[in-house]
Amino acid sequence: MSRRLTKVLLPVGALLVAAAVALAVLQPWSSVAESPAEAKDPVTAKAELTTLTSDLRLNGTLSYGASIALPGRGGTITRLPTAGDVIGVGQAIYEVDGKPVIAMRGDRPFWRDLGVGVENGPDVRQLEQALADLGFGKNMTVDDEFTAVTEANVKAWQKSLGVTKDGVVKLGDVVAITAASVRVESVTAKLGDPAGTSPLKYTSTTLRVVAKLSDAQAREILPATPVTVVLPDGTEAPATVTAVDPGGQPTEKEGETTPPTANVEFTDPAAAEGIGLRAVKVVFAASEVKDALVVPVTALVATTDGGYAVDVLRKKGKVERVVVEVGLIADTRVQIVGGDLAEGDAVVVAQ
Repeated sequence: MSRRLTKVLLPVGALLVAAAVALAVLQPWSSVAESPAEAKDPVTAKAELTTLTSDLRLNGTLSYGASIALPGRGGTITRLPTAGDVIGVGQAIYEVDGKPVIAMRGDRPFWRDLGVGVENGPDVRQLEQALADLGFGKNMTVDDEFTAVTEANVKAWQKSLGVTKDGVVKLGDVVAITAASVRVESVTAKLGDPAGTSPLKYTSTTLRVVAKLSDAQAREILPATPVTVVLPDGTEAPATVTAVDPGGQPTEKEGETTPPTANVEFTDPAAAEGIGLRAVKVVFAASEVKDALVVPVTALVATTDGGYAVDVLRKKGKVERVVVEVGLIADTRVQIVGGDLAEGDAVVVAQ
């Protein structure tokens, strides 16, 4: 008695199917047709029930994430960091007119001088929170108002830096960064240059993987998906997809757009330290289908209506074209999840 297979859906398997279906559309071994090709002695293979396993492997690159240009300010640049330097909040990121420009934690740029009498605003709150985080929050309430208490804490902070203690944070004295520390990616200015343009670009200090995706993969892969990153020396490190970018944004080149990508972060951030920004592989958990009805992928025929079929050798040498649905594809074999095909049926394969 022949056994029929019901359809099995697996998240990663769906991605592999999408890739394999694209291969089937472009397959060099079979032309689009509506009727079986005639052959005196067709080469066949048996449809069989087996356990089919596969995984999805994507190309990726180690990265510190998107680079951010540090805003410029007035004056002359008198000191610069070196590419690769890690600078934390409270530290000087560079120097203008002999005075340090200090990195402070914040999500928005500072846009005005801040001192007693300034109009209330979210930049005051950001400054007060940053001062408190650095240990200069004595008796201070973090809010939108710049008070005498705020001024006293600013003076204490200025004293620690060895700069003039006037209680005013002038525009350009500090620069907001969005993390506890940043890594200098590149320095674009030279000593003595006007400080009006961006002097450098910085990134996160945490290594992650940016994996290239197809449009279909960008639709299917979800954040929080566990993966394994295979490093250049073969070491496997557990990681998780943290974000998926569908791409499509314009680039500097006319007519080009950004490709779909996935950001992948390591469970242990130290896993890839010291190896440079190298190419890696991102492996999604294996998909497994038990009792899968499979045939060679070279048995697939793409039909003009966008579907798929196989040619089945019936009794007395008759070849019948059978419309099928495909499932998981692995190791040149394809799972058949729908259609009039049974275990033991002989399917014609391309020669």
